[in-house]
Amino acid sequence: MADLPAPRLKLSALGEVGSSTFLYGESRAVVNRLLYAMAHAVDDDPIWLDLGPGSLGHSPEVGPVELGWIPSARLFQAWDTDQARPQNAVGNMALLNLVRSDDPDATVTRLADFVRLAPIAQEVISRVPADEPCRALAIANSDRVRGDYPHTVDGIVPIVTALLDARLCPFVGAQGTPGPGRLAFGYVFEVRAKNVAHWREGSLIAEKVPDGSSVRRGVEIPLDEVPGLNVAFEPVGTSGQSP
Repeated sequence: MADLPAPRLKLSALGEVGSSTFLYGESRAVVNRLLYAMAHAVDDDPIWLDLGPGSLGHSPEVGPVELGWIPSARLFQAWDTDQARPQNAVGNMALLNLVRSDDPDATVTRLADFVRLAPIAQEVISRVPADEPCRALAIANSDRVRGDYPHTVDGIVPIVTALLDARLCPFVGAQGTPGPGRLAFGYVFEVRAKNVAHWREGSLIAEKVPDGSSVRRGVEIPLDEVPGLNVAFEPVGTSGQSP
């Protein structure tokens, strides 16, 4: 039997309508740079949201925020966990004032999903003009607030749906191994690379892909064979400008 062709990952395909992506790995810097490359392939000016208490200056490697690649108008930071925590109780009370008796069930569901989002996520959505095309939203360091979120697929689906309904294409990154809630996303990738300097030796494992994807689940994809990753990994100067 002839060998199957090597899997091809086209980063721009991750931005198809209704798509969502979860990425995780052991190196925070590698995950965040890959998160940037994925979002940038879909949107030249992606929105970037950092979650959890920051640790700038305490890591030997830096990511897109530290390098100044994210314009201030597109950068949101929620190092106060209250800003990053979902608002179930607040959302339930707010619905009493916002829902009309004749509203269809689908409208009520969308509204409920929105008001239960973390305050910082609601702020991001409110800042995106209604007439803009679908924007890529990179949510970095989600592991820092993992304990505040549901651990099941059913618990995460409404959060992903609310972002998609707001015409955002979410890319969520985490250090370490997350829980089963990650399977609420359409694409789930594990990145295996020990650090930024050795990124070309790393690889991606597609843990979950939508039906019809050109990427095969469970097959290793060498990072140096993915077009477009150089935007986030090639050496840059000290000016802080994007590569």
